[in-house]
Parts: sequence; C-alpha cells; structure tokens
Amino acid sequence: MFQIIALWNLARPDKDLENFKVDLRGYSKETYLTGQFLEKLSSKEIKPLSVSDIADFLCPTRRDLYIKKGRNKPKVKTRKTWGGIAGRIVENFVQNLFTINGDKISKYSDIINKADNMSNGFKIVNSKDFAKLDTLKSRQEEEPDWLLKLLTYNGRAELGFKLLHKVLLKNKDEMGLNDVKITSCELRPNCLQIGISSPVKPDFLIEKHKIVGDVKSGIGGFKDYYLLTCTGYALAFENAKGDGNDINFGIIYFFPTRHSEYVKPISFVQVYIFQIDDKLREYFLQKRDESYRIVSNDSPPDFPKDTQHCGYCQYLDYCKSQGLKL
Repeated sequence: MFQIIALWNLARPDKDLENFKVDLRGYSKETYLTGQFLEKLSSKEIKPLSVSDIADFLCPTRRDLYIKKGRNKPKVKTRKTWGGIAGRIVENFVQNLFTINGDKISKYSDIINKADNMSNGFKIVNSKDFAKLDTLKSRQEEEPDWLLKLLTYNGRAELGFKLLHKVLLKNKDEMGLNDVKITSCELRPNCLQIGISSPVKPDFLIEKHKIVGDVKSGIGGFKDYYLLTCTGYALAFENAKGDGNDINFGIIYFFPTRHSEYVKPISFVQVYIFQIDDKLREYFLQKRDESYRIVSNDSPPDFPKDTQHCGYCQYLDYCKSQGLKL
C-alpha cells in the first residue's frame, strides 16, 4: 500500500481533472434500477446483489452467480479453492504490512530484516491457512512456500516505497500515510435505488483524494473486469453519501498468486490507477442489469464452452454432478 502512495504522488492524476465531467453518479437517477428488476427486488422475488456479485466474472456464462443468488438456486455445498484461500492470505498480509513501524528503516538491510521478521510471524499466525493451501494444491505452480516468498519480496518493496515517501514528501496536498485507510468504511447504499446490497466495504478508501481501491489476487494477468469492482464501490459511496460526495479515481492493487509452469518469476504487485468516468460507470450499470436478468430467470445459464476456469470454481462439484465434462 505504500507503493500506492508513492506512485500517486509521482503521477498526481488529480492534477489532470480540468475537463473531467461525470454524469452517472450514484446519487443520479440515471443510475437507478428500474422496471421489472426493481419490482422483483422490491417484492423480494430476487435477492439484492453485491458489488462482487456484479463485478466478478469468474464464469463466462455467470452460471456461478445463479447458483449463488438465482431465484431457483439449488442447495449446493461449496468447496474450498486454492485461489480463495490464497486471496485471503494476500489481503491479510497487506493489512499487516501497513501496520509496520518503519521509522528506523534507513537502508536495504533494514528493509530486508523488517520484512522477513514480519513474514515469519505471519506464517505462524496464519499456519492453518497455509496448511489448507498445501492440501488444496492441484498444480505444480500452487506452492504455499513460494507464495509466502513472493509476499515477503513484496513486503520488502513496500517498505522501500515507504522510505522513499518519507524522503520525498514535502507538500501538504500530496498523499500521506494517514490518507490510506486499510480498515475501510462500511457503506450502506439504497439498494432499491442503485441495485447494490448493503453493506459495501471497499478494501481502502481515500476520501481526501476521491479514491476507492480494491486488492485483487489471482492467476494470470490483470483483467478488464477488475475495474468494475472499484466502479461499483464509487457508485455505492456516492449513493450512500449523497450529492457532492464524489469518487473520481479507482486503484487496483493486483498480486499474482501463481507462477507459470515453466518458470518461477519474482513478481511484484501491480498498481493500476484509473479515472472512474462515465464510460466505465455505464459498463458497470450494464453488467448490473445483466446480472439481475440472470438471477431472475427460472433456471441457470448453460455450462460455459470455455471450461478453463472451471477447475478453480467453488461450484465445480455441483456442475459436474449436473453433466459438466472437462
């Protein structure tokens, strides 16, 4: 998270907002849910959807969304997945890292020692999750020890950015360490207006600079739909806070949890800073309405033609029982 602070201050995207105009705010009627979906939601015929329900495109046909929230959803026992446990470990590590007191850090060896000590303690405290990862691994690249090593390297990098920030911070209008709140606020938007269930808990929120952020982890590279999570958070914030309380930027803090089967790269967190403009908001609203259409149907969508992701899905066993062939 210290990397976010340093990169924001180096780029200062908020200085380029002269021609930035947004109409589709969370308090604007143009963003409200209407028609049959509003009626079904009001009558409790269907359940409200969260930001992640709308934004996470894990299954190409959104069959997983129907199994979770569909009007005729089956009773299904979900299975634990390697990616799900790894994602929780990443988020916990990031939160712990941001609490480190780095006042006495002045050189590389200090950074390495501090990060390594934190990592060793983290592994002990989270030993059950690491043990679970070991039982769930089904591929060569799913190695708990390598994941922890990558997290440790990223811990070192983050502390390095913290040191850089301490040296370079000069102006009051720049982002400081107190601006980023890892323990995020709890938003309660009007679900019947915006179509997003309460509570909404962004991974981090920087109100001073009008930024909402999300920590992502996963296999492969950055996906376009990751942008939708921050967009949903922005709309929820604006709806809950009312006119004038705007969010203009999103930040994705993406950590790759698996390495390639051919090589073990030392990969670091990727930070994506972007404007949450009307085009992105329209994209989210389209996917929101599409998601409500899916859960309103009498039966779930068909199996995806591309089953590449199925092995990572918590509903794999159920879909196999229904005829899915991999």
